[in-house]
Amino acid sequence: MKKKKKNQKKFTKCPVCGVSVKTDNLAEHLQRVHNKTIDGRAVRELAESSLKADAGNGRILNITACEKTLEKGARLMASRRFKRAIKVLKTIPDECPDIDNAYMLIGTSYIQLNRLEDAFTYFDKAVKADPDYPAHWYNLGAAYLHKGYVAKARECANKALTLNPDEEVKEKAEGLLSGIKELLELELANKPGIDPETYLMLEERFRRGVEFMDNEDWDGAFEEFKYVASIDKNSAKAYGNLGLIYLLKGELEEAEKHLKKSLDIDPSYTPAIINYKMLDELKEKIKRDPGCLAELKDKLERGHF
Repeated sequence: MKKKKKNQKKFTKCPVCGVSVKTDNLAEHLQRVHNKTIDGRAVRELAESSLKADAGNGRILNITACEKTLEKGARLMASRRFKRAIKVLKTIPDECPDIDNAYMLIGTSYIQLNRLEDAFTYFDKAVKADPDYPAHWYNLGAAYLHKGYVAKARECANKALTLNPDEEVKEKAEGLLSGIKELLELELANKPGIDPETYLMLEERFRRGVEFMDNEDWDGAFEEFKYVASIDKNSAKAYGNLGLIYLLKGELEEAEKHLKKSLDIDPSYTPAIINYKMLDELKEKIKRDPGCLAELKDKLERGHF
């Protein structure tokens, strides 16, 4: 959803350095960054010389062209031509005052194409481009929830509500929080003794462990999953990933022990099933050739919280 004009901030180009700044903040920017004050004639002269220099370098930002491109992208989205909309919107330069709008529309288009990782990237860009716009935080929160990052999703929804959103965004952010609450209630029904805040803390630790695994930092990952399993005795995924790490380190007995523990908790947990079968099949091969462990990384399954 595009920002309404009444909610848009007015920007201008600094006559000295050319960056886009809020019109109301131009005087402060000139004083703080360039040690200059607005005295009418001096600034006009600076502006004229800056524009001439930019023109010579072909760097003038055509705000009207940016707006037209943004509108074209929105029209393409309305006609469900999402791939074309993305291509058009990506031509808008990063210094455009409305670039956060472009990022938001690109992210929304990727959602329609079921490309959730790409959507997340652009919603994150939109927040960074304009962190004071509530809809960006809501979109990022919804994207986090799609990725399974419940704690991050809740954080973003709460941030949207603190920014005095309009009724539409307020309703969506509150709906997101309500959905997160219901999700936590379902998850915690099978985790006696764990409250919502502890669950979200464990989620963050687990996610950190997955990131360590992605970077092949097995020791870092091991510590995170070990901590999760020490608090949540019923985390099949934590035990499953501990088994996977032991397997990659060649500690086969510990690998078997933890994978079996994972399956005792949840016999249907697919990653542990796959890895347990692979362990059984490869025991002899690993003993003969420990170097074959390096080839296993792409074949093993990793769990998610």
